[in-house]
Amino acid sequence: MERAMVQASTVARAKRLVADVRFGEAPREALLAYKEALDEPEFAAFLERIDPRIVRYLRVAPGGSQALSDPKGKDLLLYLHPLPGERQMRAAYEVAIEGFLEHLEAKGYPVVERGAGWVKAYVSPKAPSLDLEGAWKAYIEEAFSLEGLSARLLPLLNSVRLAGRGISAPKVPVPTLGARDFLAAWYLANLLSVKERLAWRDQEIRRLEEEASRLPEGSEKSRKLRELEKRRQDQEKELKKYGGELRKKWEEIVREEEKRAEKRRKLEERLQRAKPKDRPRLENELRALEPPLAQWALKGLGQAKDDPGRLWTWLDPESPEAPGAIQRLKPYLGRFGPLAKGQLNTAVGNKFTKILEELLRLLSLSSPEVEVPPLVSETPFTLDLRDPGDKADVCYGCGRPLGKDKLKASKLVFASPSQRLQSGNGQEEPWVCPSCAALALLSPIKPGEGSVLVQVGSYGAPEAAKHFARLLVTGTLHVAAGRYLLLNSPQVGGKPLAQALGRVVYALQALGQEVNPKVLERFPFYLVEGAQEIPLPPRALWLSHVLQRAFASRPDEGGEVNRPLGEALRYALGDLPWHALYTLARRYGRVADRFSLEDGLMRYASLLEKEVGMKENTDLSQRFRDVAGLTGLLSAWVGYVEGQVGRNSQEAKRAVVKLLDNLERPGDFLYVAAYHLDSTQARLYEAGGAFFYQEAKRLLQEAGARAQEAEEGSGRFLNVSQDDLHRVYAHLAARYPGKAWEGFIYEVRLSLASRFPQYIRMEKEG
Repeated sequence: MERAMVQASTVARAKRLVADVRFGEAPREALLAYKEALDEPEFAAFLERIDPRIVRYLRVAPGGSQALSDPKGKDLLLYLHPLPGERQMRAAYEVAIEGFLEHLEAKGYPVVERGAGWVKAYVSPKAPSLDLEGAWKAYIEEAFSLEGLSARLLPLLNSVRLAGRGISAPKVPVPTLGARDFLAAWYLANLLSVKERLAWRDQEIRRLEEEASRLPEGSEKSRKLRELEKRRQDQEKELKKYGGELRKKWEEIVREEEKRAEKRRKLEERLQRAKPKDRPRLENELRALEPPLAQWALKGLGQAKDDPGRLWTWLDPESPEAPGAIQRLKPYLGRFGPLAKGQLNTAVGNKFTKILEELLRLLSLSSPEVEVPPLVSETPFTLDLRDPGDKADVCYGCGRPLGKDKLKASKLVFASPSQRLQSGNGQEEPWVCPSCAALALLSPIKPGEGSVLVQVGSYGAPEAAKHFARLLVTGTLHVAAGRYLLLNSPQVGGKPLAQALGRVVYALQALGQEVNPKVLERFPFYLVEGAQEIPLPPRALWLSHVLQRAFASRPDEGGEVNRPLGEALRYALGDLPWHALYTLARRYGRVADRFSLEDGLMRYASLLEKEVGMKENTDLSQRFRDVAGLTGLLSAWVGYVEGQVGRNSQEAKRAVVKLLDNLERPGDFLYVAAYHLDSTQARLYEAGGAFFYQEAKRLLQEAGARAQEAEEGSGRFLNVSQDDLHRVYAHLAARYPGKAWEGFIYEVRLSLASRFPQYIRMEKEG
């Protein structure tokens, strides 16, 4: 802990000095004193943001002693907006805040200290005064630009299915015109996928007509004609569906416009008679009644209502008949892959027209709809008191009072927008404020079908966790945002792996398989599930890594879900390592990498002692080592018997199974072994497993037996006599009395069987 504090202090001083160099307050050579700080992810990431040339300079510059320069600026205390309680919205706020702080650092205002709800930013003497409001607006403009959303949201849309049947037209407030263009391009890409589907079916109809015309009368021609008729019916049905819904939508728009026109007329009359103090309010109400669709949009819809085919020409950016607003989106459509183009539910007629209407509404906007308030301030944030109950008129995300611009939550806001409120009798979509809806749009953290959300590290020290998250997702379908990971599971047997294994088990499997084992120990990992943060213990993550590597196990094998691996990982979560090991040993009948297994179990024992021994009143670590030690001693005898009767034979299998069935008392075990041996001792070689060897040696010493250690050509070994076994059994029986002994011996049986996996996997005799 003390070392970490010293490192943080060094990085903070280095960041202050970099800011001084940036604004000409200090010479660049002064940074040479902090050359070693490049190894810290926080400092390296900061330099990449503020000036990558400094990184290159420090790497090539010669080392040497350099006097430390004291920063001459001041630290500015900044307050962070309280994070919402809803987990997905909490992640969205955190991602936005971290993004803004990175934006400040890129402008030369490094974050040098963090606390619960606050940070300190350094302002160099020659730096312009920090205009937080202006910086926030610039950040929002950049983050919600077309390129910003393409970098943040587009990877999610292209890799994760947000809903199995697609989502309806999500109405999202537009904070920038760049966001307008991004959403409009996405909606248009989804609508044009319908055109592609209809065109494909037309091609199929022509192909079937041609093939049927060349066939003679018979069963094959009849089959082709039936298929052709089905294609025609499907095409006619779909065209009729879209045509009918377009007419309904047009009639609905006309009715709404007539209502608005009547309201505008009445407001204009009131405005003429209004007192001066009432005029601003009435003028605002009048502006709110402006038609949501521009005249060109209304004209196009009016022409397409009676001829759906004309709609596709009108929506085609390459068509000269398309309006300029549609043609302007052409360069962006190629960014959306097949999955992104299928995210919206365009197959349902009324949802298709809603998506079309929302597209036209977006393109009719000439200015942003909403201003996202800053989440960082020089003064503490004050939150309004809310009414009790879940029916209070407040935002479901942040708890602020709602205004007239409130929105229903959609899949772009929450993974599960339909919530069963405590005071309700059914599910409903809660209301959210425009700010929360916009921030949720910015965040790529939106768990969809077959994906799980994992939080890495702590909020107080996020930089290293963010660096790790970015590295992990490189070259994968996973998505990273800040210190959050969205792990996207593959489809196995037509079902997402996360559903087949369970979300917690899939997270354990994916992290154990893909993450560097050192990282598994460095950061805490949490599965974010609804409002819960489910800890993924480092010992369980480590065991997941060890088991998958030792047995070369994959979650999908032969096109099917690897159920034994899922079972083993559940045992790992339940602190039943020997059950997990036995499950995979029985599944594979071999160990692909015994060295990794031995080394991994040794490290697992250390993690058990570190994690559990200091926090809980439990003997898990001691028990794990004792099982390993007795397994080592017994495996010496089992291996001796195996060698005498012939390895990998049915006779060896019968002998090993018989020994496994007689572990409760040493006399019974040795009696069975005596059928095949004429010796009173066996050898346990260290080369057969260093962890089991060391623990066996420890047990001998604890039991008062003499550890007879020797060495020969095959390496170092222990001589294990019959008396040694009796002493160790007596010693352990005192440690695990009564019922505890039965459970202990059962784990020893599983562990010992896993040392000879070929026999528990071998088929029975015919």
